[in-house]
Amino acid sequence: MLTFVCHSCVKTSLVKIKPIPKQKKLIIPPITSSYTSFLPYLNIEFRFIIMKRYWYIRPNDQASERVGRTLECKASLSPIVIHLSDIKLYDRLDSIISKLLRDSKNEFEDQHHNIVEQTSRKLESIMSTNEMSKVRVVIALTIDQYCDGRILLALQESSSVVGMVAASKSSIELLETIENDERSNNDDCMVCLDEIGDETQVLRLPCSHMFHAHCITKWLQNSHYCPLCRFEMPID
Repeated sequence: MLTFVCHSCVKTSLVKIKPIPKQKKLIIPPITSSYTSFLPYLNIEFRFIIMKRYWYIRPNDQASERVGRTLECKASLSPIVIHLSDIKLYDRLDSIISKLLRDSKNEFEDQHHNIVEQTSRKLESIMSTNEMSKVRVVIALTIDQYCDGRILLALQESSSVVGMVAASKSSIELLETIENDERSNNDDCMVCLDEIGDETQVLRLPCSHMFHAHCITKWLQNSHYCPLCRFEMPID
């Protein structure tokens, strides 16, 4: 997947609760008060799954084609005890899941609230009359990354037009890198049509137009004109 060109990304998360047979050893929570000793509680094992799928959008608007996928799994080292009647259940889960996802923050960051909400709602729904039980919470995150063949085709066609000349290598290397506080994150890169954002390197042409670094570099290797205003970059 090293040659995959990602033009858009969609994330979805799903939480599933799976009961664990009672014969397995349970952690009995310490009794801190006469009140908490009567609260229903669960021993919970957390398992996180990240599945990344890579899709190619055909230029002729046919159905997208999946060209690969990767799968990562992570489990908590030990079960966690949670009192289901705790009025701060959501906050407790939020703290626990945040710690468990510390190494996968980038993947789960924009899904965190949804995951905690799903988990707390489903845990509350399985409250039973049993004194104790044990469950596994499976949190699955699917990341669909799309390579738009229409964009690639447009770049290929532009490079094949008679008279199209690439910008000089030195002029591309001298393009100004734009820091986060200087860019407008609401603007789109007019090469790939995706948001500029604040996580990707951004370059500015002498005409002041900004683009994703990898997008404008590839563009200028085929054409020495700015994609927006037709400003001419130096050529060899």
